[in-house]
Amino acid sequence: MNSPNSADDILRYAKEKGFRRQTVERWLSLSAEDGAALLALVRELKAGENHLKDFLDWLEEIALRDGVGVAAILARDEMSRIVSAPRLGRNDKLKRLKDELRRLRFPRLARIEEEIHRRVRALKLDPGLSVNVPAGLEGGAVTVKIEATSHDEARRLTARLGDVMERAEMKEIFSLLHGEDTER
Repeated sequence: MNSPNSADDILRYAKEKGFRRQTVERWLSLSAEDGAALLALVRELKAGENHLKDFLDWLEEIALRDGVGVAAILARDEMSRIVSAPRLGRNDKLKRLKDELRRLRFPRLARIEEEIHRRVRALKLDPGLSVNVPAGLEGGAVTVKIEATSHDEARRLTARLGDVMERAEMKEIFSLLHGEDTER
């Protein structure tokens, strides 16, 4: 159970932000140390209820799987670096924290995404060509984009794209998207 000071601080913050009772009760159900660590984070980032609920969902899942507390997860170097990065604004910090938590929550997905990005970089695409996959590999699709300022440039890039599509890296990207591990 939370200590009175920690619980009072959480209740005060939640009231200021207008959080729903259900969210506050869930937050208060954390240990005192975990609740206080989460409070420090949301205060620092001036996080609203939706961000808090996302953090709670992900942190609780990671904590349960890894057998550690929320405070221990938030104290990790990667998390601390993001929160204390002087050049990042609030929104960038929130996005990077969520990305880091997603990597911790779904390590296999994060590894596959990194492998795909590594292969895209290895393609060394011409300016005007891009290959992208959605965050979280949603939909399992690749977006290939040609950006040209003239008909001749579009034809050249289209021909180049045909060459790119035959490369092993491109075939591996699709294999990874479909859950097939590739050796490389």
